[in-house]
Amino acid sequence: MYYFIVNEHGGSGKAIKTWKKVQKILDSNQIPYEKLVTTESVGASALARNVSSLDGEINLVVVGGDGTINEVLNGIGDFERVSLGVIPTGSGNDFARGMKIPRDTKKAVDLILKSGSYKQADIGKVTFDDGKSRLFGISSGMGMDAIVCKKALKSKLKNFLNRLGLGQFIYIIYTVQTLFSMKTETFKISFDGESFQDVPKLIFIAFMNLEAEGGGVKMFPGADSQNGKLSVCLASGIPKLRAFAYLPFLVAGKQEKLRGFLLRQCSEIEVSCPKGGATLHLDGEYGGEVSHLKVRVLPGKLRLIGSREEK
Repeated sequence: MYYFIVNEHGGSGKAIKTWKKVQKILDSNQIPYEKLVTTESVGASALARNVSSLDGEINLVVVGGDGTINEVLNGIGDFERVSLGVIPTGSGNDFARGMKIPRDTKKAVDLILKSGSYKQADIGKVTFDDGKSRLFGISSGMGMDAIVCKKALKSKLKNFLNRLGLGQFIYIIYTVQTLFSMKTETFKISFDGESFQDVPKLIFIAFMNLEAEGGGVKMFPGADSQNGKLSVCLASGIPKLRAFAYLPFLVAGKQEKLRGFLLRQCSEIEVSCPKGGATLHLDGEYGGEVSHLKVRVLPGKLRLIGSREEK
């Protein structure tokens, strides 16, 4: 039995077309399934929470983009019993790309139905001062990339570009705009319990579980969701014109040797933000304005169905 959580409004109308393809494959192969559709009042998190409460082993499949996958991760109540599959429909699809899930709908469904196994993948966890927490599968971050995500979520231009199949370009447009308009300040950062260090004029800090976010921008080339580590990419103290010139290197994943960039892996990182807080994103979803947080990796927490790199 497979439970499909379908965001029919995702991908600017493409999600419902994708589901019809999935449904045709399921029906033609007489696969037992139940379709669960997100609504304004019942989101993907609530649907995942309800399915997770059922008895026995559960195969839960998301038909949607990175935002819907994030909601589902935060709704799964028992990662020991729930195996997750993904049929990508979004504009960025960083989760599917990073987990080597094909964009082609038939190939993605075939992997889920025929793989017969799964892989254990890491996910990240952000904990706030009030004790509440959120999970992420791709990345979380603060600074420029988070501000870009916040702008993109409310963007009419993004919806237009999505219809043309060019949704990823909105991130490039807003990145340039944000770079020259944002105010950079000093953050305090501690890796794996080390003493806090000041990071002046922080442009962004990205906590990566996979190597790319924002529609394929390689924040940490080679980041591995099975190594039990967060891959942190940090940019600070770079004049804005030079930072603009660096953007093609960042998109290509060639930033490691550029002055002002730090790439480091860790199990946990703690960040104290300047007065007034900083914008946070989780898998491209707006996470609020925060003043202090801890981010850590949850090794092998997720059981992923239908990966090309099965164990």
